[in-house]
Amino acid sequence: MKHNSSRTVANRRRRRRIPRCALGGVLGLALPVLCAQAVRADTDDSFNVVAGISAVYDDNLFRLPPGVDPQPFLGESTKADINTISSVSLRFNKPYSLQRIELEATAVNSRYQTFDYLNFTAFNYTGAWRWALTPYFHGNLTASRVETPNSYEQYTGYRIKNLRTTENQRFDGVLELDGVWRLVGGVARSTSTNSEIFVQEGDSRIDSADAAIRYDFLSGSSLSYRYKAGHGEYTNRPVPIPVVLLDNRFDDVENAILLKWRLTAKTTIDARVGHFQRTSADFSQRSFGGNVGNLNVNWEITSKTGLAASIAQDLTSYQQLSSSYIRARRFSLDPYWQMSAKTALRFRYAFSRSEYLGAIAPTPLNGRVDDLSTAMIAFEWQPTRTAVLSASVQSQKRDSNLPNFDYHANMIYLMAQLTF
Repeated sequence: MKHNSSRTVANRRRRRRIPRCALGGVLGLALPVLCAQAVRADTDDSFNVVAGISAVYDDNLFRLPPGVDPQPFLGESTKADINTISSVSLRFNKPYSLQRIELEATAVNSRYQTFDYLNFTAFNYTGAWRWALTPYFHGNLTASRVETPNSYEQYTGYRIKNLRTTENQRFDGVLELDGVWRLVGGVARSTSTNSEIFVQEGDSRIDSADAAIRYDFLSGSSLSYRYKAGHGEYTNRPVPIPVVLLDNRFDDVENAILLKWRLTAKTTIDARVGHFQRTSADFSQRSFGGNVGNLNVNWEITSKTGLAASIAQDLTSYQQLSSSYIRARRFSLDPYWQMSAKTALRFRYAFSRSEYLGAIAPTPLNGRVDDLSTAMIAFEWQPTRTAVLSASVQSQKRDSNLPNFDYHANMIYLMAQLTF
């Protein structure tokens, strides 16, 4: 994208003045609406309208390495920006005998103060039919669509807006054989599309089916074995590309043991241990597999405090000459303090290590390993039953064993939401 080098000094000063007032302006405009006593809404109604507005200040929007002059990459002397997001959602949630219908449609308007070529409008939705033929045979029919910008943690088309649209459809069912045994199965389709070319994470469609047998304990815990198989295609790649070993088809298989354990009245554990295998149709060099899983613990320490902790390992495709996939190992801690009936304080620390594996050629990027640390503190206030205000501060730092992949970013979030 080209930038006008003859922009006047007055315009430059005006654009610098905007960020100083934008954060305060968001809540300044929202507060009178949120606190207006004339507004009455019941969050238990079958139909609700939810309006929200937020502002995000990011001092390194494009995740540039330290010490890099942003001018050659961005056409601006700054790498910071403020993103203002407004949204309106229509929600419907109503039971009909044994059935329940849940629908939500959301219009999102995202605007940037400086890098306005990133502006976009999205229309997202989620829908679910919680069906039941009898109390012992039930399940879900769900569909969703969400459009979001590709993160600049990976995407480096700095002067290009690249939006990712993800659509999911799923039908599943549970058959209760007796008091404890359950048969579970489902079919699903997941589609991911980028508005611009993103080779490493290309447009794809995956059709899958899964089946499980589950044992439900009287305590509320459960143990199950699940088999899942899928077939995928890269939808913008009609034929394989042999010169860089980019296939257009693949098959996935995952076997997993899942445990939901109610350890005590205040502590629950959600665990998965399994093996995932992706097989490339034409180029075996792109196939990969390994152990995957997660362990999530939720602990209600007191009536006002709690802690969530998680560790996980996953494998995801990331295709370039120096890698075929990423093995990500993650750890997070999320303590919270419910200070009063209307206020809460939340914290988060997360660490992940991403290893780029499966290189198909020797390059300077082979063997890349990134460590990403994130720390966040958030304050939430619910002045009325239907109004929510929140503010948070987040710091993110990536350290890599290769040059030019490090970055440090600080973010400030302000949000206001009202339910009618």
